[in-house]
Amino acid sequence: MDISGKTQLFPIIGDPVDGVVSPPAINAWLRARDIDARMVPLHIPTPSIDAFWGLLRLSETFLGCSVTYPHKQAAFAQVDTRTDRAARLGALNTIRRNPDGSLSGDATDGLALVQAICAKHDSLAGKTAHIIGAGGGAGRAIIDAFCEAGITGLSIADTDAARQAETADLVAQHWPGVLVSSDQPADILVDATANGKSVNAPPLFPETAIKECELVCDIAGNLRTSQFLTMAERAGKTCVDAQEMGQGQVEAQMRFLFHPSEISNAS
Repeated sequence: MDISGKTQLFPIIGDPVDGVVSPPAINAWLRARDIDARMVPLHIPTPSIDAFWGLLRLSETFLGCSVTYPHKQAAFAQVDTRTDRAARLGALNTIRRNPDGSLSGDATDGLALVQAICAKHDSLAGKTAHIIGAGGGAGRAIIDAFCEAGITGLSIADTDAARQAETADLVAQHWPGVLVSSDQPADILVDATANGKSVNAPPLFPETAIKECELVCDIAGNLRTSQFLTMAERAGKTCVDAQEMGQGQVEAQMRFLFHPSEISNAS
């Protein structure tokens, strides 16, 4: 797709952005639908983030933006409207610029994993889950999305006790029907930490938990590198890795960015 004077931009902003992996998948989605738009990485130093919000509102060149570390909380404070899930989480990762220059925000990290799981496994309804890294932004978003998808039981763990308590409070406040327990067996295991990025990192879950579950997810690791996923695959478990979650992220972000009628017309 050539760049024209009509090409719109959907940048992914962060500080830094040299490690982002979203642009190829997002741009492939846009090309497949003949949408004249591109995702580009855009380094926005944290002290300059307020200037970016002004540009985003003023320029019709922007469709919106994808938001990564450390700007998710700042983005939450800047948008005019938010989805219920973004409001619950107090952070967001996807912004849509509306025709009047107003900004709408959503938090799609959890939806991305649910999308990836449902593409190769049964519904989450009635399942139990154990999430390590539950106090981080991604972990909290995943927990919220799992609860919304109908899980009935949840075990959570985080190295930061205060963040873990905050996540437990979020579940108690918004999803009172979900039982939070530290010792229940889990159908689904999720490593929501960066552990899987290291090929030498042993699984954070014990081997017994892996043998007893149905499905494992590693949001930072891939099947060819993550020891957690390798062990689970050898045990015959369904595995969801970072690449599959990334594809789920594409679908979740684009669904929010474009109204369904616009997607249909562009397909």
